[in-house]
Amino acid sequence: MSPHLQDAINYIVRQRPFSKDILHSYKTFLQLMEDIPVTVPEVWEKESLRRLKKDEGFPLFSRENLPVDFGGATRALSRIMEHLCQDKKTQETEALQACLKKINEDKDWAKSVFSAILNKDHPAINKKAKEVGLQTERLYFLAKLSLKPSLDAIRSACSSNLDKQAWDYGYCPICGSEPNMGYLDKKGKRHLHCELCGEEWTYPRLNCPFCKNEDQQALGYFHSEGEQGLRVYFCRVCKRYIKTVDRREFELETPMDLEYLATLHLDILAEKEGFE
Repeated sequence: MSPHLQDAINYIVRQRPFSKDILHSYKTFLQLMEDIPVTVPEVWEKESLRRLKKDEGFPLFSRENLPVDFGGATRALSRIMEHLCQDKKTQETEALQACLKKINEDKDWAKSVFSAILNKDHPAINKKAKEVGLQTERLYFLAKLSLKPSLDAIRSACSSNLDKQAWDYGYCPICGSEPNMGYLDKKGKRHLHCELCGEEWTYPRLNCPFCKNEDQQALGYFHSEGEQGLRVYFCRVCKRYIKTVDRREFELETPMDLEYLATLHLDILAEKEGFE
C-alpha cells in the first residue's frame, strides 16, 4: 500500500473518527488484492474513431463491454471471502462460506456476478445473493471492489490519452458510468469521480450532472452540522444528489474512493431529504 493512501486514511480518521472501522476494513481489502496480476488487452482504437466518440459524446467503452480481467477479479473476490470467513462464526459467515464454495466450484458464478454489476442488472445480483444467503448490498460491494485492480489498470491505460478538458458530460469519459462523488479543487473548479472505474473529469459547478438542469432556483446544497468542506449538492428537478469535498478546506487531498466511504452519513441525510 502506498504511503500516500495510508496517510490519507489516517488524515480522514482523525477528522471523522466514526469512519475508522470502514476505512481500515477497506485498507485490508486493498492489501489482499495488491499483488494480484491483471491483464489489460489492447484498449486503443484508431485516433479518428476516438476523436469521433469524444465529439459525439460517447465514452471509450460501454460499461457492459469494458475489457475487464474476470479471472483476476475472481481471484480478488475469493481472497476477500477467505479473509472474511476467518472472523467469528455468525450467520453472515455461513453465507460467506457458501459464496466462497460457489466461487471455487463454479468458475462462471463470480463472472456472472461481475457481469450483472457491469450491466446494472440488479435483479440478477439479488438472485446471486439469495443463492448463497448473503445480503445483496454486501455481495454487490465486495464483488464491485474485486473489480478494482482490473478497472484501475484500464483507467491507467486510458486516462493519460483522454482530452478530459473537452469532456463536459455528466458521465465518465472511459466507461460511461455516473459519478458518485465530486470535489472542488484548490481553485474552486468542480471535478466528478466515476462510481465504477474511478476516472475523474471537470464539470460545470452550476449544472446538474444527472439531468443537466441549470436553473439555479432548483439547485442547492446542504452540509452536516459541524463539518466543514463536505457538501451534498442536489437538484430538485431530478431529485438526485452528489456528495462533494471542497479541497480548499483541507490540507491533504484525499482519494475519492476513501471519501465516498467516509461520508456515508451524508447519503442518509440526503435520502431523508427525499433525494436519490
